[in-house]
Amino acid sequence: MALTQLNLGSELGLEILHQRWYALVLYQLDPAPTDFMDLRVTVRGISTFNLLLRLKRLKEWGLIETLPEDDYSYRLTKAGEMFHQILRELEDWGNDTLENNLAI
Repeated sequence: MALTQLNLGSELGLEILHQRWYALVLYQLDPAPTDFMDLRVTVRGISTFNLLLRLKRLKEWGLIETLPEDDYSYRLTKAGEMFHQILRELEDWGNDTLENNLAI
């Protein structure tokens, strides 16, 4: 059977990769809480408003969460940790591919 489109899960994953701010935020976070201002410094080039919008969306998708006692600290959820690992593996694959192609 011919495939005409990806499933919804794949579409969401590709949307996160396609919109670079999502991936950059996920790449900067880990399971330990990160303060918003620290995140603001490490994710360069995005306005505060747009960063807040991206964080809200990632929270809606269940990839990050805020601490109950602190709405301005963010951390990865289990799903976010999985996606973070995918980003790292994608980076490793890209680095290996570039290294092998440049060595030719």
